[in-house]
Amino acid sequence: MQRDFILRLIEQAGTALKLVLARLREGGVRHSDIAPNLQRAAQLGGLDLDLLRVCEGDGLLQLIAPTGEAEPAHTWLAAEVLFLDALAREGDGNVSLAHESFYKAASLYRMLEPTWALPTGFPEASDRIAEIETHLANIPPQAS
Repeated sequence: MQRDFILRLIEQAGTALKLVLARLREGGVRHSDIAPNLQRAAQLGGLDLDLLRVCEGDGLLQLIAPTGEAEPAHTWLAAEVLFLDALAREGDGNVSLAHESFYKAASLYRMLEPTWALPTGFPEASDRIAEIETHLANIPPQAS
């Protein structure tokens, strides 16, 4: 029953993230405008965006999967929040921080198996990875 409750919270976070993505795609939105929305979405899934930003490698994996087994909903939520964080930072011209968040988001998306169902209305993990790789390819080497 608690798992169902957590999944409902993550679905709510997904709804909020769709709105953030729409605002970012429209343009003219600063990172500071959407940062509180990203924080709230992460918190709905029991995650901390600030920790997601600073943790790397094994630390990031431990944050997402403290028991050692990645739970698809948490992994997806962390990946999507970091992806949107990166888009906003890229839009602000902060390409160094955008690169870090894109890289972490791609790493987390790669953990998602094709059989795992993602929230409705979001692209498959492989599609999101391709989008992230396009962004990473467009970030100047000296900025990363």
